[in-house]
Amino acid sequence: MPDLKIETITLNTRIAVVQCTYSVIFMGEKLTSKTMKYFKTKSFLSEEDSNTDKPIEVNEKLFAFLVKGIIRNQETLDKEISKYLKIDLNKNDKLIISIIRAGAFELLYRKNTPHPIIVSEYTKIANKFYPETKTALVNAILDKISKNQIEG
Repeated sequence: MPDLKIETITLNTRIAVVQCTYSVIFMGEKLTSKTMKYFKTKSFLSEEDSNTDKPIEVNEKLFAFLVKGIIRNQETLDKEISKYLKIDLNKNDKLIISIIRAGAFELLYRKNTPHPIIVSEYTKIANKFYPETKTALVNAILDKISKNQIEG
């Protein structure tokens, strides 16, 4: 039986990772412990999706691993993602790219996490910010990267 608290913490962690890496990569925010603490404690979801009365819970080790790994491997991730995009990576929506980058990092560097879970979670994150038509891109790109990892 799945542990819903762990699943919620993992989803919170992934959302915080997307927001933190977006801020660092696209907004020029410096990656400091203060920046990381801010993104680990703030909910970026609508009030209906989050309990705004208390801080969100995240997996601190996973958060640090993902944020630092995504930023360190951005060039590699962007090359992998670009293989599957029809238009230039820089012409895509920045938040969508941040979501895809985070998912791609997990697919490439977290071998112990099942690929379908990663694809599903990042598609779910995209659905929290965008209509389903836009989130199909996240699902398609991550699915292709996942299949390439399995075949390769």
